[in-house]
Amino acid sequence: MKNIGRSVVAATSMVLGLELAAASTPELPVNLSGYEFLLGTSCAIDGQPGKCGVEFLGWTGGGGQAANGWTPPPGTRLGLWKATINYIGKPEFGEQVELVGGTFDVLFTSGAVISGHVTGGVVAWPTAGRSSVCGIDVAEVRVNVAFRGIAQPGVFHGCLHDLPAGTVIPPKIWGTLE
Repeated sequence: MKNIGRSVVAATSMVLGLELAAASTPELPVNLSGYEFLLGTSCAIDGQPGKCGVEFLGWTGGGGQAANGWTPPPGTRLGLWKATINYIGKPEFGEQVELVGGTFDVLFTSGAVISGHVTGGVVAWPTAGRSSVCGIDVAEVRVNVAFRGIAQPGVFHGCLHDLPAGTVIPPKIWGTLE
């Protein structure tokens, strides 16, 4: 699955005109923007209803966890990313879902790679018509991560604009991985 993710990112880099170089040391924090492009499938996680295999794809750039922090492709042209997330709960205004697993890869044009696993987190939506730090009707995202090859854990603080369902197509995500 890891190679598929990197293949998707590499193919997207060709479409956006980015060139990936030899490996170097990744730099954090990095702002990311992108889209939710697969809604995942219904599944049971520890006996609870959830979604598995929710896919996100994007690029470097944006304003971090802030209203209007999303930036269109190709962003800064410094890299691309892909994430797969599993969660428990149902996305609804005034509610939250619990992130319970997943993986991510960030590939930089310098050749640096940041990858790892989702270790937990939440996505919390404001009450309909209300504002969060991310804007009106936009969820706040916190993803706890374990990096491959980096001992210290990390976090993605971000925003997800996906509700009301069917009105934001494709759903947008943005924030900062640190």
